[in-house]
Amino acid sequence: MIGTVTSYLSDKNYGFIKGEDGKDYFFHDSSLKDKKDINKLCEDLILEFEQKATPKGYSALNISLLDNNITLKYNLPDTVYISKKDGIKGWEVIEESDWIITGTSSESPDSAKEDLINKANLIGANAIFYTNYYKTTGSEAGTGRGIHHFTIHNYVGRAMNIGKKSANGKYSVQDLTTINKQASELKDYYLNKNKKFRIYRMIFWLIVVLIFIKYFIFVVAIIIVVELLFPMYKEGLWLEK
Repeated sequence: MIGTVTSYLSDKNYGFIKGEDGKDYFFHDSSLKDKKDINKLCEDLILEFEQKATPKGYSALNISLLDNNITLKYNLPDTVYISKKDGIKGWEVIEESDWIITGTSSESPDSAKEDLINKANLIGANAIFYTNYYKTTGSEAGTGRGIHHFTIHNYVGRAMNIGKKSANGKYSVQDLTTINKQASELKDYYLNKNKKFRIYRMIFWLIVVLIFIKYFIFVVAIIIVVELLFPMYKEGLWLEK
């Protein structure tokens, strides 16, 4: 009998095959003729096997791959997966990157999570594991003389790439190990941009000092106050190793 694997749980070591007769066959990976083929078991894989009827249903025995030279690739999730743990059941971690990303929002935790997903997309990650939620406080000038304080929602986690091995997969391991490269390039871009902005800001203050050189001490005092109250915004702080 020839059939196609419809599901396989590697952590449980069993799955199901849809036979060419339309019936579903339970199988355990110990039934493989060649135990070296266990790491090739995946959805959509075509197998050859012997049928056996049991009180609980149909089983597949003496299983072998129809094509021993098949090249297996991976399918990807339709959305970015987020988990507090180190994995998602049924998915294999292809790349555990060196990068920690943070999503923030002053609106709600859901908005912060959405921001985290958008940040993951920027560096080519399709999963974020070891996530943690926490709150911080921000402030801004109020409508009156006071300062308005508000809650900032934060989600932080490690960027990952996961995949599900399939005989009909579209992506190779090389396709799914690009986070570190993309994140490094993006971080360098942010650092260079911040450096240029810092230089421009220094030049601006220098010009101000030269224009009002007669009031040097007063101008310097104002600059110090402005720098303390309105520090330079730095891009890319959400992306850290």
